[in-house]
Amino acid sequence: MATPHFPHLTPPQMHCREFRRKHDAYIDDTLSGEDLDSMANHRRVCERCGRLDTRIRRALLVARNVPSIQPSAGFSRRLHARLEQERRFLSLARHESPRPAVLSSATVGLLAVGVLLAAGFAGVMMLAPAEEHVARVAPVVAPRPDALPPSIAAPTMVASMSAGMPIWPAIYLAQEAPWHLASDGVSP
Repeated sequence: MATPHFPHLTPPQMHCREFRRKHDAYIDDTLSGEDLDSMANHRRVCERCGRLDTRIRRALLVARNVPSIQPSAGFSRRLHARLEQERRFLSLARHESPRPAVLSSATVGLLAVGVLLAAGFAGVMMLAPAEEHVARVAPVVAPRPDALPPSIAAPTMVASMSAGMPIWPAIYLAQEAPWHLASDGVSP
């Protein structure tokens, strides 16, 4: 005897993206009963999501079974002593005033020569006559482009129009129609 099929009671098929989005809550068992059933069904049907679920559950099992590390007996005392030492060192470094840097006479002389050379070069450039360089290009003559016939007058467009024309073809035709402004016929 065949089992009756009730399509209205079958939950909708879950997609892989939704499975991945809800997977954390699925592992933590915080989903509703219907979502838990959908997730379990999808895991059984979809091989890729089933492998993902298995890998994550195994990694969590390994992470939960790693023994915790206990610090040695004197660790806390040594840590606090080292932190205090660093605080004192930083405090002393902030309170010391930096000594001004002393430049040698050779360095000062080289800097002065560099400044004088730069000033002399700038003066020469300012006094030099400015030559005008104008680029001369031959004029380009191009023919006037042919005017496109307005699409509203095309015989195929007129023949395809029905008497009860919807709005969007009318808007299209209005955009394609040539514009004739009052100023076109007036010459200055």
